[in-house]
Amino acid sequence: MNILESINPSNYQTIGTVPISSAQEVEEKFLLAKDAQKAWFDAGLKGRISHLREAFDFLQSRKNELVLLESREMGMPLKEADADFDSTFSYAQWYFDNAEKYLSPETTFENDNEIHQVHYEPLGVGAVIIPWNFPFANFVWGTLQALIAGNTIILKHSEECPLSGKFLEDCINKFLPKGVFNEVYGDGTVGQMLVQQDINFILFTGSTKTGQALYELAGKKFIKAAMELGGSAPGIIFADADLEIAIQTVCASRLLNQGQCCDGLKRLIVHEDVIEKILPKIIKIFNAKKIGSAENEENEIGPLVARRQLDLVCSQIQDAKDKGAEILCGGQSLEKKLGGAFFEPTVLSKISKDMRAWKEEVFGPVLPVMTFKTEEEAIAIANETMYGLGAYVFSKDLVLAQRVAEKIQSGMVSINGVNYIIPCNPFGGYKNSGFGREHGKYGFHEVTQVKVIVKEK
Repeated sequence: MNILESINPSNYQTIGTVPISSAQEVEEKFLLAKDAQKAWFDAGLKGRISHLREAFDFLQSRKNELVLLESREMGMPLKEADADFDSTFSYAQWYFDNAEKYLSPETTFENDNEIHQVHYEPLGVGAVIIPWNFPFANFVWGTLQALIAGNTIILKHSEECPLSGKFLEDCINKFLPKGVFNEVYGDGTVGQMLVQQDINFILFTGSTKTGQALYELAGKKFIKAAMELGGSAPGIIFADADLEIAIQTVCASRLLNQGQCCDGLKRLIVHEDVIEKILPKIIKIFNAKKIGSAENEENEIGPLVARRQLDLVCSQIQDAKDKGAEILCGGQSLEKKLGGAFFEPTVLSKISKDMRAWKEEVFGPVLPVMTFKTEEEAIAIANETMYGLGAYVFSKDLVLAQRVAEKIQSGMVSINGVNYIIPCNPFGGYKNSGFGREHGKYGFHEVTQVKVIVKEK
């Protein structure tokens, strides 16, 4: 039996193991999901929600265990993991509270003689593949709306957090009928075995390269797919912006979860008239962050998820240095000093667009900064990327801010730090950031089949 080790990135120690799923086990999980789907749908929306509410009430009672496990397994600081659990749980509650509103038949036409209604039916069996950066949130975002809608799920969580995945599977399946929710364990090889089954749809969060391969497979199977493929969100600060709001938003967004956040602000674009006012304050905040073991509640910055992620960030920084970037703070691995996958919060200037730290998605606490002169230039710089997930605009001129937001090629735009990540809003992107949407009515409709039923009165 092959074993998947879970490594604590704060100290590189093994904290547990999970058996890697064999081809036979993957097929068995698929067959369980297929057999369970009709009965799960027939349980009705209220019945399904009742089962799932019980499961999530139980999860809430074990919150502290999951928070600690996430912190140990992927390096999220304890306070962040605690806050992330509460935020994620609010998504689940919103789904439960609003499912009937968005999944009930919708009347599109009615007169004295007839009525036309749109019905939302489950797609069937879904393969869901999610990353490691928010183990609980990715699980909820990736599976819960689909389960509520009457689909059954086979989930492959990331190989970086198998214990979190196993914990969630064990908790959820205490309250769901057999086969409704299933997990398989392993790396991309297991994911490939999963999507080769006779599934009805694919939901994927991860890299663009993998997403493209899965989309190609979905096309050959002629099944539905939704992809959230990361981003490199620009943040544009105009000269008239409230600089304190802008600075606090930039730092919080860039350093959340050590910068390992798909829609986090990753490229800062500042009007040349205020760059000298902004940079010293950002550098001061970055330098003041306390770095260390994610399990220590005093620490604000934990490790990156693994040594391989640390190596990737180091290579992106080295590329920037080789091409003339100036490191204003940070820029160094702390692996030798702290004994884990730690990297200093880093600010880079003198950026050129060919630098990997600018054109690639950087999953680490790294902020490259570029200046602009005109509104048109700022928009052009912001859009000069293959990604289009999130974006941030800062200006007291709300007419200008709205105009700029409408021209940025991304699925979500925040003006002056207002948070767009709430359960009723669709989450998803343009371009290589993927397609399809999670949350709100959009997420429910993404995982359902539309059927029109017309009848006489």
